[in-house]
Amino acid sequence: MVTNIGFGQIMDEADNAGFFKILRPEDLSSEVMRGIPCHFIKSISEKDFSTKMVLKSSWGSSWSIKISSNASFYYMEKSGWDKFLSNNGLGNNEFLTFTHKGNMCFTVDIYQVDTMELLKPCKSTTIASCSCRNKREQGKKFYKDVEMEEIESSSEAETSSRVPEFFLTIKKSYLLFLGIPKLFQDMHMPNETTMFKLHDPKGNKSWEVMYKINGTQSRFAAGWIRLAKELPLVIGDVCTFKLIKPTEMLLNVSRKRTKR
Repeated sequence: MVTNIGFGQIMDEADNAGFFKILRPEDLSSEVMRGIPCHFIKSISEKDFSTKMVLKSSWGSSWSIKISSNASFYYMEKSGWDKFLSNNGLGNNEFLTFTHKGNMCFTVDIYQVDTMELLKPCKSTTIASCSCRNKREQGKKFYKDVEMEEIESSSEAETSSRVPEFFLTIKKSYLLFLGIPKLFQDMHMPNETTMFKLHDPKGNKSWEVMYKINGTQSRFAAGWIRLAKELPLVIGDVCTFKLIKPTEMLLNVSRKRTKR
């Protein structure tokens, strides 16, 4: 169920209808980038559809954007779309999810290239001009966390089976896609998009998940949402990934402890 790969894929595994986009700098304002997936339009009722859509960020800001159409698909008009991008300093391969709440109102969650969720707008009035200092600080925090996780998991592997592994604590963004630690990626993962099979260590179930590379970053993408829902994963769970074959992993989940 894909239209315009990378620019508007259906989120058919989520509780609410929606779609996502990857903001590639070279096509930020094209009709393709501004397009609304045809399958999404068909999934909503005529009462929901109108000539405008409203985008609402996690920090409460909102943007009303007119909708037009051509012979192939519906799309957001350039002026409103560009204002949304400019107000948030977007345009550097960010990952956006658009979750439909009814009446063409959407909650928009924004994830940067380093997989960190954007919780407030960048202080910028031009597209793709978010503060470099802010990005560097966020990047340092991300890689510091990843480095500590890799060091600990590497030490554990040496004292046990020596099977390559890494572990991550589930955050909100990891329920949508899972970024692979850079060191593990460089040492053990393929250099191209590949389908992986992730196994329940008890042998009860397996999932097909797409491993995708975007620039220097890699992640588990298509199929990961379904896995996260069926396990199910929750924020705070610790997931350990063991590479047992070139494209197969065992996934062990340590559940988050709940306070009594």
